[in-house]
Amino acid sequence: MKLTKLLAIVACAAFPLLAGAQTKYTRGILIEYFTSQYCSNCPPTSDALKELCADEGENDRVVWLTHHYGYANDTLTIEASKAPNELCGLSGAPQVMLNRTFMRLGSGLEKLVLNVPVSMVNYNDYLKRTTGSTLFQREMAAGADISLDMDLTYDEATRELTVKVYGEKNELFDASNPALTVYLVETSWVGWQAENFPGIYNYHHMNPVRLPVSDNDLGDALEFAEDGTYSKTYQLTIPESVGNYPTYDVDVPLNRDSLYVAAFISNIDMNDKENLKVYNAVKCDLGNNSTVGISEVTSTDDLAIVVEDGTVMVNGSDKGFDIYNLAGQVTPNRSLGRGIYLVRAMLGGVPVVRKVLVN
Repeated sequence: MKLTKLLAIVACAAFPLLAGAQTKYTRGILIEYFTSQYCSNCPPTSDALKELCADEGENDRVVWLTHHYGYANDTLTIEASKAPNELCGLSGAPQVMLNRTFMRLGSGLEKLVLNVPVSMVNYNDYLKRTTGSTLFQREMAAGADISLDMDLTYDEATRELTVKVYGEKNELFDASNPALTVYLVETSWVGWQAENFPGIYNYHHMNPVRLPVSDNDLGDALEFAEDGTYSKTYQLTIPESVGNYPTYDVDVPLNRDSLYVAAFISNIDMNDKENLKVYNAVKCDLGNNSTVGISEVTSTDDLAIVVEDGTVMVNGSDKGFDIYNLAGQVTPNRSLGRGIYLVRAMLGGVPVVRKVLVN
């Protein structure tokens, strides 16, 4: 008898959408910010990005990554940031990309590769006034053609981290060279920042990328099973500090309380910058266990969920809850096929939704 116990805490939220007969999954937004401690024009850009992200709260589907590369190497520069900078053809700082998509926000507005994203902020304010939705909310509302979730296991004593990233694609997923990129990111790092003269010595550098988790700097090739699912697992020991590139003469401590893992799926095309689409993104703090695109959020761990021979058991019973597939359809709780399912139960009068992986 095969027995699988699910210990994950669900951290975020929304059933896959249906577009006609085609499943759409929860979509994440990727912001890539290229900067330097030596850039006196960068703080206003960082402030603008903070304003954009403030509307989204703690949404784990809004993923902001900062690369200290492309202008002047500094304390937070790592070698892994070189590849995405060169792939996107960026130079100087500040530079901002949204989902690596070269698109116009509207008539008369700049593309989303900007020196200072003032037009992004103005456009976001305009959208909130006229539609009630922010720029990111409008982008995410379209859904994604590939799902992306992760499970984390982190041992504070040994600093061992295991990251499992998984999901499935629909028939519209069209990436010619899909890649999965995973980073270890620090929420905020305090240090020096140039802003004219004499500079700022307690500046909060937001979301610097500290370590690559995926094997290749541009991401690892994504391979799918016959049913369209994929899964990749990474293991690493989080070091006490990271040296700066290219000299590695400064060891910068890693603040474990501020670390999270960010992952995104993109298309890699070395010859066409218009074909660098990002399909989905997600992040998860080390203090959490998992993220999943479902409709409700819970941080309780009072449900014991196991799978026995294709049947889900909750607290020892196979009744009193509903099983959904990733299309949001109720599924009979018998002889479940391989894949990811959603379990919806009541806990103290409150609906609780968990994911379960049937192997």
